[in-house]
Amino acid sequence: ADCDGVVGLLLGDKRSIPPSIPAAVHVAPRLLAQGSPAWRSLRGEDARALFTGVAAHTISQMPSLVSAGAGLMLATLAHAVGWPIPVGGSQAIPDALIADLRAHGGELVLGEEVTDPPPGVVLYDTAPTALLRIYGDRLPPRYARTLLRYRYGPGVAKVDFVLSGEIPWRDPRLAEAPTLHLGGDRAAMALAEREIAEGRHAEWPMVLAALPHLTDPGRIDAQGRRPLWAYAHVPAGSTVDMADTVSGVFERFAPGFRDLVVGVRSVPAARLADHNANLVGGDIGVGGNNMLSALTGPALRWNPWSTPIPGAYLCSSATPPGGGVHGMAGYYAARTVLRKEFGIRELPSLAG
Repeated sequence: ADCDGVVGLLLGDKRSIPPSIPAAVHVAPRLLAQGSPAWRSLRGEDARALFTGVAAHTISQMPSLVSAGAGLMLATLAHAVGWPIPVGGSQAIPDALIADLRAHGGELVLGEEVTDPPPGVVLYDTAPTALLRIYGDRLPPRYARTLLRYRYGPGVAKVDFVLSGEIPWRDPRLAEAPTLHLGGDRAAMALAEREIAEGRHAEWPMVLAALPHLTDPGRIDAQGRRPLWAYAHVPAGSTVDMADTVSGVFERFAPGFRDLVVGVRSVPAARLADHNANLVGGDIGVGGNNMLSALTGPALRWNPWSTPIPGAYLCSSATPPGGGVHGMAGYYAARTVLRKEFGIRELPSLAG
């Protein structure tokens, strides 16, 4: 009923008064319960499995406050507005952002590694440790030591499929779900997350998957082939090819799944940084999916989007409110830059 209030609280800058006090009052006891051993208070095996699957997006041990917060936010959104699927694939989102940037006079430069600080005001959508390479001895020593101590979390192994037809689920209701959490019951998921946090591969890892064609039929080609995107939680820096393991998890819920596979692309966690240098060891949260980072960022600063380097700011998910596709870390970093560097306190209207 108060979706905006819940999301505004959990994705807030953690330094302002919550936008909805009633939402905060409702969320707080549930956050504390599901983020602590009191999570057993949630009744029903189905309810526990559902909430834990959603909370597992943080790739953190459970119960924890950060996983509980993610679970509450994502579950609220699922009930209130649903989880969107971008038509044409997720590339449509950066395409739209780049088009808007260029329409406002921006320039996009690709394929050039930043090895020296650019002039002027800079927002780094990077892993914090990238500043060590870019600035070197020019970093204040105390801040450099903090970055050297920065730790990344467990990773994911990407396994993507091309299928020749619909998955033969044992439970036909799954055929209507474009987003899937294939982790078993709460105990199985908690065990798997604990295993990878301790550096071991889980026998049954947490697998998250998406079937975008269920809401975007244009993803099916003339031969009836359609994509299945998936990833499995693995220890940081894992070099293991998880294709067979992930296929086995699908077979568990859909016997005959392997017969549909006409193509597979498997990328171990250790290789994800080849595609995106921010994904150190396969950590898609850039080290930000823990309660301390979600509050403070990579260093203990009142304004975690700023750095002690004049004109340099961080806007990646290593800063509050943490990992995800919400874009709020960038929003708060931009707000900081507008105020501190350009004296703009009245933010531009989003409607324009």
